[in-house]
Amino acid sequence: MHAPRIDWWAVNTKTSQNVFAHLSGQDDNLGDSALRVGYLEALRGSGRHVHVFLGAATTDYSLAFTAAPDITFYDSRIAWMRAQSASLRPVHAFNAGEINPQTGIFPTPRRAAECSRVLDSGGALIIAGIGVKNVETASTVAFDPAFRGASIMSWRDQGSRDAARFGDFAPDWAYSMGTPTEEWSPAEGRSVLAVTMRFDRAWPGDEWLAAVRAFAVATATRIVTVAQVARDAPRAVRLAEALGGEYSMAPSMRHDDLDAHVRAVYRGSLAVVSDRAHGLIMGATEGAYPIGSGSDPQKISRLLAAVGLGGLVGRYDELPDFATRFDAHVAALGPSIIAARADIADLTAHIRTAMDAVA
Repeated sequence: MHAPRIDWWAVNTKTSQNVFAHLSGQDDNLGDSALRVGYLEALRGSGRHVHVFLGAATTDYSLAFTAAPDITFYDSRIAWMRAQSASLRPVHAFNAGEINPQTGIFPTPRRAAECSRVLDSGGALIIAGIGVKNVETASTVAFDPAFRGASIMSWRDQGSRDAARFGDFAPDWAYSMGTPTEEWSPAEGRSVLAVTMRFDRAWPGDEWLAAVRAFAVATATRIVTVAQVARDAPRAVRLAEALGGEYSMAPSMRHDDLDAHVRAVYRGSLAVVSDRAHGLIMGATEGAYPIGSGSDPQKISRLLAAVGLGGLVGRYDELPDFATRFDAHVAALGPSIIAARADIADLTAHIRTAMDAVA
């Protein structure tokens, strides 16, 4: 049984700490739910009840979140905020994922006031796993004092932290998900080269297509394309045709179905070629080495560099070089994912300590 959409509110009791998590994301983007499921797991624990607002989510998105006795899901933001206001020393978990602040103050005055009220009431403000879309423009942003005074302030990559000039950083929450490294099938037994590309970027061109085909030949793999984002599906079909590969279609675009499907593909893949950050991350967590290739790879470079996997990330025209250097990198995947998960476990421990301090 999956998460029901319920409007419900309650106040703290002596045995329950109320945690209020805003976990909305793009309805058709599997990466958005994958990272937030990881975030939610960090917020759960004995003696806590997590109140989750998913925004105007479709059923496809909300089905990524499994129902549990310690979680309540809300349709209404007003009801969710009323529950927070009625709680004694609440924990407020600011949404994780990408932010795109414009010149001026971030977040909006309403959101900043909500964060400040939590701190003023003796509660905890958790901001963990956010990243700036464009680090080049972050210097024009004034982050509200509530952000700087948060109980936990952790970015998801060093570039975002350095651009903001405050806080700590740890890998994206999605690295905490996926198969344990000790259960991965060995690289020599993987027969697939997975490809998943954004629908909203320039077509990579004939030289790139030839480089992917050559890489598949050199590694004795067959090309399989997938779409982690519904809008990417037409491109995945076109890529399969152009590459002489196969498009592997999920049984549905429900995020639970889609997650199971793409992970099954990645578990049999030697590598994943993508300009989707969470295509690369989810592939890496299933033992498929991430090869980042895009027209504007700055974001994927930052998110992979955060775990030491940024060596094969670049523009379309760099892909042939990556293929020649692949063998020298593949052995580093397991240790990098182990280290990333250890960093996330450490961040989780700090979050839980901050919550315990106001319980």
